[in-house]
Amino acid sequence: MKKILVIGAGSWGTALANTLACNNKNVFLWTEKQKVSDQINKTKINKKYFKNILLHKNITSIFGKIDPKLYSFIFYVLPAKAFDKFLKNYLINNQVNNFIICSKGLGEKGEFVSDLAKENLKIKNLFILSGPSFADEVILNKPTALSLAGKNQHETIGVLFHSSNLRLYYSNHIKTLEFLGILKNIYALGAGIIDALNLGENAKASYLTRCLYEIKSTLKIKKLDQEQLFSLGGVGDLFLTSNSFKSRNYNFGYRLIKNKLKNPEKITIEGLNSIHVINKNKDIDFNQLPILKTIFNIIKGKNPQTEIEKLLKRKFKFE
Repeated sequence: MKKILVIGAGSWGTALANTLACNNKNVFLWTEKQKVSDQINKTKINKKYFKNILLHKNITSIFGKIDPKLYSFIFYVLPAKAFDKFLKNYLINNQVNNFIICSKGLGEKGEFVSDLAKENLKIKNLFILSGPSFADEVILNKPTALSLAGKNQHETIGVLFHSSNLRLYYSNHIKTLEFLGILKNIYALGAGIIDALNLGENAKASYLTRCLYEIKSTLKIKKLDQEQLFSLGGVGDLFLTSNSFKSRNYNFGYRLIKNKLKNPEKITIEGLNSIHVINKNKDIDFNQLPILKTIFNIIKGKNPQTEIEKLLKRKFKFE
């Protein structure tokens, strides 16, 4: 009987495992801490994230070393920058059947997680699962649609979610979907900044529209499929995470402007890590991406009002 492993017992990992457990009997939820694992197994509650929700009986929590070849499907839901550390500390071999990357960010040194996975693991099938999905809604069984990118065998993943609240749309553009997840987190930071400055609904609509143009330009620079911008993992995820305090990236941008952050450098925010890494990428010139450059300058401590004025005073252009 197939075994499913979800790596990461945070909010999204827990919600994903709970959805999978509705259709599948052997779902394992990995956490780094034995205390958390024992608590989940004893009470069927992940107290830190969903203290009032009873998890499905088909979930078993585990911790410690993992033999990946024992599982038919492995969903990676830890932060992207933790991937290299996870591989070195917890996997006892590199044999993987179906590997589904669910994190949205770059590795510790700026690598795509899919590239790290290919370099370090022997994977039969690699997938990216991404899209507009707040964990608290997924675990409450509210309808959610996601993009699943892979080279083939999409239905082997799709069947795991049949008759659940998650609907999947397939594509073959692994790297594009992964990069869209990275970019939307950065632009969500900017959306939080706009709302914190009370710039208004007009500014927010204009901002998101121009973000789409800028993302499309970035995809072109990276020679990735530009049409995927209009997928659930593209525009869908961008709009969701740019309009809600549930989004950690939006929340960070908002609270940064409102001076409500204590030790912001110690907070794990995928968009924050990604924009610093992308700034060092020789393929991408921030001068050609004015919104991205403005977000970066504000994050680095420059005056938000001054930076936005510079953005607005640029020469008019054709759409």
